[in-house]
Amino acid sequence: MPEYGSFPFGLSPEDEARAARLHRDSIVIDMTYQGPCSPDVWTEQLRAELPESADYGTAASFLLEKAIRGEFPEYRALFDASGATTGLTGCVLENAQGVLEAAAETARTLAAFDWLRPARRAEDIREAHADGEHALVGMCQLNMLRPSDIDLLDAAAALGVAHTVDCAYNTATFIGAGCTERNDPGLSAFGNAFVDRCNAIGVIVDTAHSGPRTTIDACARSAAPVLATHTSAAALYACDRAKSDEELQAIAATGGVIGVVAVPFFLTDLAADPAPTIELTLDHIDYLVRLVGAEHVGIGTDWPLALPAEVLERTFLPMALSTMGFRPDHQLDVAATLDGFRDYRDLVNITRGLVSRGYSDQQIEMILGGNFLRVFEQVVG
Repeated sequence: MPEYGSFPFGLSPEDEARAARLHRDSIVIDMTYQGPCSPDVWTEQLRAELPESADYGTAASFLLEKAIRGEFPEYRALFDASGATTGLTGCVLENAQGVLEAAAETARTLAAFDWLRPARRAEDIREAHADGEHALVGMCQLNMLRPSDIDLLDAAAALGVAHTVDCAYNTATFIGAGCTERNDPGLSAFGNAFVDRCNAIGVIVDTAHSGPRTTIDACARSAAPVLATHTSAAALYACDRAKSDEELQAIAATGGVIGVVAVPFFLTDLAADPAPTIELTLDHIDYLVRLVGAEHVGIGTDWPLALPAEVLERTFLPMALSTMGFRPDHQLDVAATLDGFRDYRDLVNITRGLVSRGYSDQQIEMILGGNFLRVFEQVVG
């Protein structure tokens, strides 16, 4: 097995000690978190236990289900080893039944682990960090939310599964357009009402999967900070999931935060760059800091997905192309990972990389989680 958290940045022993201290002492928040596992945790025994007929949803929850039953104690060990205090996890909610099912699943998970707590307020996150435990923040896409169903937003927020809500997930919604749509007319009239409702009930507006015009309109409409929980800078690598300078500046102007992904095919052309590294994520962080300031930058890794490559290619890729708004021209490589961020135990490499690039302690603490915590406290409580 590889030695995690050891990407060769060429740090001195003093800088390594500083990075370790910062990662340990900072509140580390991944704004889009796929769980503490990775392809590397799948032993031959675990692979044999996963039914060949499992679809992506069943396969993705396999390790969590084992952990809930007490059959995979490594789940907490992996979470601890990552150094993450908090992850934003969620799902697409299309109706009232989906909201209730998501809330029930969240409650079941929290009940199973006494070291995991819901983050209903910023203080919950601070207390989890102080106690050496972890907290979860609910994020979701209400993709089929219709004007007549706006109260579902209140229900999802009250049940703790929607602290952040994206205006659209790739495709068009009644709110606005997603980033893979061919055309983006911006927020609809209902979209304006949606943003207003989010502001009124303490839900953070997310634009990570929203189209350019919809993103800018949401920022103009919102009276509270807006997020792009997991994205990248189009100026460095243009893809549908990346955001232009205009979008990034609009988000920052609200007081919001932009999380940078660790998804290889959103950061580079894998045909031209078949061996991408964690330096790409750091390049995008550097660019955003220069463009909008360190106080508006965070991490939203969104990767790696916690399944073996062959299972991802069999289950996730067809779903991404058929129901998630991605197309063959997006050239998704669902098995690719960054050298230096193949496993969640590599999360410290982001801190080490920020040290290697000359960031101050204060800047690193803000990027690792302080910026998101500020917005969470301002909007949610």
